[in-house]
Amino acid sequence: MKKPSFETFYNTNLDRIFRYVFFRVGQNRDVAEDLVSEIFMKALKNFEKYDPKISQSAWIYRISHNHLANYFRDKKKTTDIEDVKFCLVGSDGHDEIIKQEEHWIIEEGLDELTIEERRIVTMKYIEGYSYKEMAEIMERTADALKVASHRAVKKLRKLILPKHGYVPNQTTTEETSETSDSNKDV
Repeated sequence: MKKPSFETFYNTNLDRIFRYVFFRVGQNRDVAEDLVSEIFMKALKNFEKYDPKISQSAWIYRISHNHLANYFRDKKKTTDIEDVKFCLVGSDGHDEIIKQEEHWIIEEGLDELTIEERRIVTMKYIEGYSYKEMAEIMERTADALKVASHRAVKKLRKLILPKHGYVPNQTTTEETSETSDSNKDV
């Protein structure tokens, strides 16, 4: 194993793995940082097994997934009220609460997606994976994932928007004919 190789691997994957872990541990930064350091320690220990020609991100993603599964199994996921309050208190208060409300709305919509749809949306739009990387990890084609992603986002919009008071401006054919009839009278 070469030290520069692991440094490059670490720098390439750190942000994505952090986001992956962060959103799965209830946005608890301290827990996410601890878990990510443990994940990369495992990766360093087994780095000689890593073959970048086979997969550029699937290997570290699999380590992360397994480590999180072990963490939740051992911890029996619970939420502390102090963690929830911490999320609501930002540097300027108001903007942070709005961001948190937006996050809750998205979380609510994601919960209504299937496991597969939720995984695709979070990998693409939260964790920042490319379709090619997702294809390696999920063992599907990039084109199939593009289609699935488009459908999942469309479904997510249909779930979220009407529930929160936003209905897209759609003109029905009845409204169009009424408008054109009223213009004739003028």
